[in-house]
Amino acid sequence: MTRRMIKNTLLIHAALTSLILISSTGLVEAEADLTGLWTFRCEQDQISGDPLPLEEYTVALFQAGSALSGACTGDIPNPWNGMVTGQFEEGGLDMEILLVQHPLTVARMIGVSNDSGDLLGTFVCSDETGSGWMGRFSASLTSPNTSLYKPALAEPFTFVPTVSGGISDFEEETMALAVEEAPKKREVQVISYTRDTIYARSVM
Repeated sequence: MTRRMIKNTLLIHAALTSLILISSTGLVEAEADLTGLWTFRCEQDQISGDPLPLEEYTVALFQAGSALSGACTGDIPNPWNGMVTGQFEEGGLDMEILLVQHPLTVARMIGVSNDSGDLLGTFVCSDETGSGWMGRFSASLTSPNTSLYKPALAEPFTFVPTVSGGISDFEEETMALAVEEAPKKREVQVISYTRDTIYARSVM
């Protein structure tokens, strides 16, 4: 076998190895899917409210391409349900959670997927009263079967606007009709003349 043939054989082997590695990487990326039932745990570093509603909660995630959607539920301080939206792309997670409760609470989770398939990252959370939390989170897949998700038996959420004052504040004020005053009587002097009336004449 000539040196040129050996060189060509080595080049072919190198090309095949590269193709196998590229194909394997593509398969791994294609298989990255967060669809399933997850358990999230949060540890707070900074706090301006108590307690943290996201201390531990369950998320049913659905992934379509890089888009995430789903539902979540927890029981601190009271049973609550929430909605999830976000993205998972190239191993990076960017997810937002809306807790449908009183007070309304919003959280953002940013993290990555590690070699074990768990999610790790940081979160920031606040509610409509001004309470806020920051810290770290971790999440592990409980089951790939999202049908096992059970929402909390929370009280129905209804939005009731706060209104100051009573119902009378909104009642139309009935205005009394103005009473037209009768025109005041005017004294009128009537002077009448007859043929016997004597007119004064100037004396020349």
